[in-house]
Amino acid sequence: MRAAGATALNSQAHALVRFLLFPEIVGSALLWVAMWYFWFGFDQAHYLKKAVSFILLFFFAPIGTLLYYFQTYRRQVLVAGQSPEMDA
Repeated sequence: MRAAGATALNSQAHALVRFLLFPEIVGSALLWVAMWYFWFGFDQAHYLKKAVSFILLFFFAPIGTLLYYFQTYRRQVLVAGQSPEMDA
């Protein structure tokens, strides 16, 4: 809150904002850990793609996690979830 320059909020508003942002913080951290777990255990991509993914996940945690989720994880889950009957 101080970093954003929101010093004019009273203590009740400050507590409310912190309470409302807590699920976002926990969700972002959980997604970050889950994407690392997938990166280490299940991602079978080319080593250059994994290197770029590492940089995204490690150095650009909030945005890189989302990019990795949509570019790699979600595509692989959708491909793995298709059954032969669905193609016909």
